[in-house]
Amino acid sequence: MEILLFSTWVLMAFLTLLSSPVAGEELFEVRMWPEWPVVKVGQALWINCSTNCTYPGKGGIETRGIKPTLLKEEAHWKVYNLSNISQNTNIFCYFKCSDIQKKKSVSVIVYRPPEQVTLSLQPAWVSVGENFTLTCHVPNVIPLENLTLTLLQGTKRLHHQNFLTVSKGLEDAWLTVNITARREDSKSNFSCHAELDLKPHSELLFSASSEPKMLKIFEPPWNNQMTIVIIITILLLLVFVISVFLCFAYGQHWRQHRTGGYGVLAAWRNYRIRCS
Repeated sequence: MEILLFSTWVLMAFLTLLSSPVAGEELFEVRMWPEWPVVKVGQALWINCSTNCTYPGKGGIETRGIKPTLLKEEAHWKVYNLSNISQNTNIFCYFKCSDIQKKKSVSVIVYRPPEQVTLSLQPAWVSVGENFTLTCHVPNVIPLENLTLTLLQGTKRLHHQNFLTVSKGLEDAWLTVNITARREDSKSNFSCHAELDLKPHSELLFSASSEPKMLKIFEPPWNNQMTIVIIITILLLLVFVISVFLCFAYGQHWRQHRTGGYGVLAAWRNYRIRCS
């Protein structure tokens, strides 16, 4: 009987401890929304900081380099506005509950899409077998680690590049590739495609392409020299053939002219003989 009474007392004491404000409030949580905040560089962001504490004490948010503005609040939540965000930052939300303070943090991802993509082709005229350079440039983009640049020849992908550098602010992205010119590359259109994929932070996807650049191929100098040699050879052969033909024709004419002179002389001699 004493054992039963002791067990009952222990169980009641445990339930009382669980139901006490101190024990219950130790399990409170702090939440923030959005959990994956993404904002375009220079724009503003709304942050909701809340708790499930029954009787919360002091609460708010902490940031570095950004001054939050409290827009609205009630006992269990507060809404803040953070304006002109220019770089990635962390925001902390805190609440006190029965003299216990807890924090929750989120990482704000700042982005700027690839609004301008330029491609340069040097040189624009090249011989077969020589190298030409393609340079793609995307200015003022963030986050660089979420950017992909792709060089295209028509619809064919030539080169694909990701960036491993973690951005701390706006940066320029560059991609340079050297390619050996082929005869079939003549009058090909080359372009650069930029893509900013904000996953896993957001489903936002931005893309832009450069204006196409055309490559012109001309034959190497030795091919031109061979063409010139062939043309000169043909002309010399033609001159030779014409010369032979003219010599033959002139010879025949000269022979006919000579035979004709002898005939007149012979007729004159016969005439003189008859007369005498």
